[in-house]
Amino acid sequence: MWVKEGQKIVADVESVQGRIELGLLKLKSLIYPRIVLSSRTDGGVHALSTVAHFDLERYGTNFFDPHYITYALNKFFFETESSIYVKNCLRTADNFNARFHAISRTYLYRFAVLKPNINLPENESIASYIPIEEWKRCYFTRLQNFDIEKFKEGAKYFVGYHDFTTFRRFDKQKQHKHNRRQITAIEVRPGAPLITSYSHANYSSQSPLYNRHYDVFNYWEIQFKGRGYVHNQIRRMVATLLSVAVGKLPVEEIKVMLQIPSKHSWHSCIQTCPSDGLYLCEVEYNPEDVIYKSETSEVEVNE
Repeated sequence: MWVKEGQKIVADVESVQGRIELGLLKLKSLIYPRIVLSSRTDGGVHALSTVAHFDLERYGTNFFDPHYITYALNKFFFETESSIYVKNCLRTADNFNARFHAISRTYLYRFAVLKPNINLPENESIASYIPIEEWKRCYFTRLQNFDIEKFKEGAKYFVGYHDFTTFRRFDKQKQHKHNRRQITAIEVRPGAPLITSYSHANYSSQSPLYNRHYDVFNYWEIQFKGRGYVHNQIRRMVATLLSVAVGKLPVEEIKVMLQIPSKHSWHSCIQTCPSDGLYLCEVEYNPEDVIYKSETSEVEVNE
């Protein structure tokens, strides 16, 4: 808890933001080190790389050394067994904002579809065939007549500037906010399982203890690049593309869902994909927005 001049702030230790703020409190700044993350993601979404900014103040004219901040945070995360790692820390322009100055955000969604030549009984779960290393790291599904070419064709409709109201999770309090976003690029490519050589050997062995062969899924990745996204947009877009790929929806229906932006344009047969397969990969900025200007007086650090 931060207590100063009657002000009380309690960090949320269950969130990434709260964990970083707890680590920064070790530096004993004169002000509370409020973290502003570049992206707001749902629970369960992974971040391979993200950006945040915060303000620190100390007595005198000296500022906190960015290298020491990196060291202190990573030491704190290691000691508290937090799944966070700071790659770099630097002093930025006073007006830098990690969220609003971002010009591009790249997300990746990983999913795996049961191979068409693999016949499993309907009463047998595919969970028995999921590599343990992939637990909560990829969306596994068994889809009949999955066509990746239809999936790729449908993805083309999302590129450009559109109103994504149909693909936003409905929130009555935010229903009047505009949902127009631009997606600059979408790439669909084959993926690969994230397994160790040990698991590979065991799954391929003839031992009755390891009678589940790991190679029963086709792995795919779809990468999105854009400045911003509405709530649940990527997960609902992927779910729509999966419905198109198995023939539940005609590919042209995506165009209709974009042209008639409404919660009523969403099809009830589409189930939003889980957060397990979604990764925030990169956040980009204009260099001039990040570079520290010596004439400024306050200290703001970009992590």
